[in-house]
Amino acid sequence: MDEFDIIRRYFLNALMPEYVSTGPGDDCAVLTVPTDHSLCVSTDTLISGTHFPHSASPVVVANRAFGANFSDLAAMGASPYGITLALTLPSGDETWLDQFSVASQAQADAHQCPVVGGNLAKGDLSITLTVMGTVPNGSAILRSGASQGDDVYVSGFLGDAAGAVRQLGSFNANAQLLSRYESPVPRLALGIALRGIASAAIDISDGFLADLSHLLTSSRVGAVIDLNHLPLSLSLVEAFDKPAAIDLALRGGDDYELCFSAHPDHRQAIAELAEVQGLRLSRLGEIVSGAPVVVNKASGRELDTLGYRHFS
Repeated sequence: MDEFDIIRRYFLNALMPEYVSTGPGDDCAVLTVPTDHSLCVSTDTLISGTHFPHSASPVVVANRAFGANFSDLAAMGASPYGITLALTLPSGDETWLDQFSVASQAQADAHQCPVVGGNLAKGDLSITLTVMGTVPNGSAILRSGASQGDDVYVSGFLGDAAGAVRQLGSFNANAQLLSRYESPVPRLALGIALRGIASAAIDISDGFLADLSHLLTSSRVGAVIDLNHLPLSLSLVEAFDKPAAIDLALRGGDDYELCFSAHPDHRQAIAELAEVQGLRLSRLGEIVSGAPVVVNKASGRELDTLGYRHFS
């Protein structure tokens, strides 16, 4: 099969919603953006051996790629609208393509976000997704809105995916940790619900401290957090000793949870939101004035916020 045969066989079968007047198969997709809404656009590339093991199944590749991209929309409070997929493959392995295309379509269907176009090329395995989402005008949650006195929150548990990376290839790898790494769950419903509540937000992909630091830099503020309030799963604590679990929670990547700030007046609303969504929302500290640094409340010491960085 050549590239056009692969595209026709594996990526042209999905039905398009009415707002997609032209989908895959033309030079561009054509989408109608809702009146009084803004379009949020993000692109991520995942490379074999860097973002997933060379031996990863096509299902894991698809789940991680789509989860990471949808997580960017969640951080903005955006509703998924459309996605393009650029796939580079070493060969036209039909078994691999069949599994990957089924998993990709399942992700698109689960989040009601059609794959409207893309590209296919031959080379080392990598996948690039450009995801589009919509928000009512002026309601996108930015990194730059945190203010002194705001609370700092994170969703879910931290460190599980990083713990799984430590165990990859092990015969006794923890199944719960591995699931968090192989099938990240983007917090889209939470992001949408946080419109008008969160003053700033970011998704946790490079590590909690690193991504919180990005938020603080954009907002030109600092933060004081209490490490005793870090949300650690029982699976992580059982798999590693407590100091290692804390380090994974602070600096491990691939959580794809949301870190956000909000005024203290919203504490009750956030508590109710956590109950409605069945999702843990942990208040870890507060935003303070001054340089964009993160300080441990217990020790008063500045924390090293370096996380994962390309080219470092």
